[in-house]
Amino acid sequence: MARKLAVDRLLFAPVVLLVGIGMLMIYSASAMQIYLPKAGGPSQPLYFVVKQGIAVLLGAALTVGAMKVDYRFWNDLRVVRAGLVLLVLALVAVLFLGPINGTRRWIDLGPLSIQPSEFGKIGLVVALAALLSRREGELDDVKRTLLPVAGLLVLLSGLVLLQPDFGTALSYFAIAAAMLFYAGLRLRWFAGAATLALPALVAYAWSAPYRRARILAFLSPESDIQTTGYQAYQSLIAVGTGGLTGLGLGDGRQKLFFLPYPYTDFIYAIVGEELGLIGCAFVLGLFGMVFARGMRAAVNAPDSFGRLLGVGLAVMIVVQALVNISVVLALLPTKGIPLPFVSYGGSALWADLIAVGVLLNVSQHAP
Repeated sequence: MARKLAVDRLLFAPVVLLVGIGMLMIYSASAMQIYLPKAGGPSQPLYFVVKQGIAVLLGAALTVGAMKVDYRFWNDLRVVRAGLVLLVLALVAVLFLGPINGTRRWIDLGPLSIQPSEFGKIGLVVALAALLSRREGELDDVKRTLLPVAGLLVLLSGLVLLQPDFGTALSYFAIAAAMLFYAGLRLRWFAGAATLALPALVAYAWSAPYRRARILAFLSPESDIQTTGYQAYQSLIAVGTGGLTGLGLGDGRQKLFFLPYPYTDFIYAIVGEELGLIGCAFVLGLFGMVFARGMRAAVNAPDSFGRLLGVGLAVMIVVQALVNISVVLALLPTKGIPLPFVSYGGSALWADLIAVGVLLNVSQHAP
């Protein structure tokens, strides 16, 4: 029986702290956006904070709901199939909607916008956990295990690439690789998959001029700091300016129209500028704690489905965090990946909070 009142506070607490830090940093980074000379922009300094606050309240409800649902419910093949059908329909639907900033990723629902690819991560984790838990001892079976896994991964990541969203598609591969590794797939299969997939991914990344420019800017960021290397350069200025203790909350300068969209993908740079190395280390430590407790819930789950589900969800959160932080520190090419729980935006926040809710439920079933 689940210990219904036994909530893992050491998993729940860092998530609450990250969301709270996110609200503070979103306010600090976005308050001046009302002065941007663009039509249809926000009209008051609290615009982004209010919207994020509403998203947080909805996310809290999703977390509680996910925590109260027995995780084994998601192992029902009828639920898995229905969820995948809805997910694929949503990923196809966005391709026929109007572009936003040159991409087709969102479904506009009036006051809310939904990004299906964020929920696709959860769908992928659940589907792989259900499949791999039924194939224990048959992981090397090409027909029964490897081809279905590859087919699911190609389908979901292919639809995301059409949006296009290269970073999210790569995160799908990282999640799948982690789950397969934990399940016990032999390393020779990973080597074979990398041999086939890497040339295709490199060719895709190089095929579009803007992606090619980002890669070249990453390799030599100082070569063109006014165009392709601009974001990375300004991000490093923000982080470097903060020093050990930062300039103080609200006193950052790079958010004053130097660093584009400082409240979303580059919010960690604002953390570095205003809260310094100490603030950055604290945020990174919170993510480490979330990952450690998520993995603890996974390994203590009473069945293989729970273990795989926990591993997939914990990896889903930490991969996204590490990629975002690496982009901010110019350790990876510039890519629009939000920082979980901290960056402005509803869909990513909701998906991550649902993942936390499921992890909390898994932790309740530990012996």
